[in-house]
Amino acid sequence: MNSLSSRYRIPAVLAAINLLVHLPVLHRYGYHHDELYFIACGNHLSFGYVDHAPLVPWIARLATMLFGDSLFGLRIFATLAGALTIFLTGVLVQRLDGGRFAQLLACTAVLVAPVTLRTGNMLSIPSFEPVFWLGGALVLVRILREDNPRRWPWVGLIVGLGLLNKHSMLFFVFGLAVAVLATPLRRQLRTPWPLIAAGIAGLIFLPNVVWQVQNGWPTAEFLRNLSETVMAGISKVQFLAGQFLYLNPFAAFVWIWGLVFLFTKAGRSFRALGWIWASVFLLLLTTDSKIYYLAPAYPPVIAAGGVAIEGWIAGRARAWLRPAAIALLAMGGLVFAPLSLPYLSMERIDQYVKALTFGAFENVYELTGDLHGMFGWPERVAAVVEVYEGLSPEERQGVVLLASGYGNAGAVDLFGRRAGLPGATSFAQSYWMWADPGMSIDVAIGVGHDTDFLEQIWEEVTVVKSVELENVNPWQTPFLVTICRRPKAPMSRIWPQVRPW
Repeated sequence: MNSLSSRYRIPAVLAAINLLVHLPVLHRYGYHHDELYFIACGNHLSFGYVDHAPLVPWIARLATMLFGDSLFGLRIFATLAGALTIFLTGVLVQRLDGGRFAQLLACTAVLVAPVTLRTGNMLSIPSFEPVFWLGGALVLVRILREDNPRRWPWVGLIVGLGLLNKHSMLFFVFGLAVAVLATPLRRQLRTPWPLIAAGIAGLIFLPNVVWQVQNGWPTAEFLRNLSETVMAGISKVQFLAGQFLYLNPFAAFVWIWGLVFLFTKAGRSFRALGWIWASVFLLLLTTDSKIYYLAPAYPPVIAAGGVAIEGWIAGRARAWLRPAAIALLAMGGLVFAPLSLPYLSMERIDQYVKALTFGAFENVYELTGDLHGMFGWPERVAAVVEVYEGLSPEERQGVVLLASGYGNAGAVDLFGRRAGLPGATSFAQSYWMWADPGMSIDVAIGVGHDTDFLEQIWEEVTVVKSVELENVNPWQTPFLVTICRRPKAPMSRIWPQVRPW
């Protein structure tokens, strides 16, 4: 028992440090627009949604059942996932024959990564991705060490659950397939166990597939549109540079060393981990993708880096490099933590980013947009309440709150119910599916829409409130609240034309 506890003591300590870093500021700032959307999705429980898999909305529903509207309660699940990611990294190091220093190095490298800090401080889908990738890597290492194909069903279980979190778990499947074909693991394809694993994953994921079929594959269409718009604007240089920034430039030596180690003779036994990272990296680089899509592939490579560096340092002549390496990572964590955690005021964070990047970015919102996205929601809804209460009783009876974007819609649903507002209607993502396209609308309150868009639908559009919001992204202010009367066509004709995917 003592041996077991000492084996995992360092990962447990680093995971606890991660918790201590996040807990004081979990409630700081406000809801992120994605969090508002996940709460709304959780109130419409389903096996599928237009733009994401169902697990995180289920978690949001659980959080609201347990903790009500507590921001701390909503985010604690993401924080725990971050701590678990660090702990599992240490476990993987041990499975790769690494010692305590290797665990300390690898777990610290994961802890100080801006992507770990940011996703641990808000409920998001990427918060949970590394847990599933690491789970798959841990089972794969057991298969490699024992040459035991009977463990493949556990991989299937983890992949199936990972797909319910995010469809990009298919990237892991792709990387794993390449790794199997490129290593002696291919011999295990002669057994039924990899096929059984695929069947288990498919069975777990089947409810989401059925939902996709029933609704005309909206997620596939949404991703296609996203690829042609947002992701097409991300250059390969930005994607490459983003890997260093998201993982912390000070920690790059750990994962680079790990990647090299896995493709040398010394790391041959675990080369499959290297193939997973390399194949997914090349896939994302060549097909255009968001920078953070590769983030969950790093912890296994970082674990290998910890093992490789520990072996290289072994011996008295290089012993001084151990504290130096940890000090370098700690310094990197201190430098980049203000970009990811809301310890400072928003104004000071922007100033810090400008100084840190030497003005390289035209605007700091490219790096701090998520933090700015946590401001202004109660003020928005307060303006909507004021306009709503200014309507006549007859108009209030049938008015529709037509929100721009799922953040505004989610804010109306969360904060507005306390003020007696009706639920939000929106053209955005899954909100489009939840609405009744045959509804009759005579009067609508436009929540955050610009007038040019609304005038395409309504004969009369009047701006009633224009609110200057503080600390938000510049394109989010002023916030307009409008009254729209006399639609130009029935909603049954308009609704299909404004489908967002």
